[in-house]
Amino acid sequence: MNLSLRAMRYARTAILRGSIAAAAEELNVAASAVSAAIDQAEAAFGITLVTRARAKGISPTSAGRVILRRMEDLLDRYDAMLIDGAEMRTSLSGVLKIGYYAPIAPAFLPKIVASMMSENPGLSLSLEECDNARAQVGLIDGSFDVILFVADSPMPQIVVERLIHAPSYCLCSSDHRFARRSSVALDDLADEPLIILDRPVAKAHYLDLLESSGKPFSVVATVNSTEMIRALVGSGLGCSILNMRPVSNLTYAGDGTSCLPIESYSIGLTLSLGHVPGPRRRVVQAFSDACRAFFSAPEGRAMIVGA
Repeated sequence: MNLSLRAMRYARTAILRGSIAAAAEELNVAASAVSAAIDQAEAAFGITLVTRARAKGISPTSAGRVILRRMEDLLDRYDAMLIDGAEMRTSLSGVLKIGYYAPIAPAFLPKIVASMMSENPGLSLSLEECDNARAQVGLIDGSFDVILFVADSPMPQIVVERLIHAPSYCLCSSDHRFARRSSVALDDLADEPLIILDRPVAKAHYLDLLESSGKPFSVVATVNSTEMIRALVGSGLGCSILNMRPVSNLTYAGDGTSCLPIESYSIGLTLSLGHVPGPRRRVVQAFSDACRAFFSAPEGRAMIVGA
């Protein structure tokens, strides 16, 4: 069975709105036309795209989320063909759904998307901070259009684009004796109370790094927030190991911190982009280009200690 572009638009709107009636009102058509479009789409693909509840509207199935992403891509590209060449090259619209596992993301993600938003009034964002596994699963099931994550062991269905490698560094208070140095040795950290970031991938990496010194070490706190780690370090509770730094050395409380390379170690974590194989929406490609441009410029490289 052939599936018309009109039927895809009706089905897409209904899935996004979560309601056949709401979609019909938005599209200014009869609810029966929207319902028929969903039936046609399910027949064309041979799978159930939505679950229907009389009082609660409709909800996409797992397969429905994947098909929704494909329909959005196709309709975006079709719409682009209907506008003039200049607008087709520059205008971005729709919702860009980004999942990110990057504890320092607030230091760079707003800078990357700000110009995209200001230049394209029809563009809106959906941002979700999540762990590494959730980011990848969300990309595959259609919850995200693109992800920022640590690609240490990516799922095979994901196309990975490396953005920047961030060697691990030592974070200490600006009043700490380390702050007067240009770097620290890994052995030095064994003598300090340590605050460890308790996030998937990161925690295991930091503990492995410390254990590689062969010396015992003391963890006085585990924290799942990078800014809380910076605040605890700034207050003098201990030192920490992180991978990327924000622009300011001041914590929320106004305390100073210092970032020092760890001598003889380039081991770290690599921040990467992830997307699904196949054609990408123009907005996803534009975001990917903006990420690469940011981290290849001095401003992005400045987030790496010892760069």
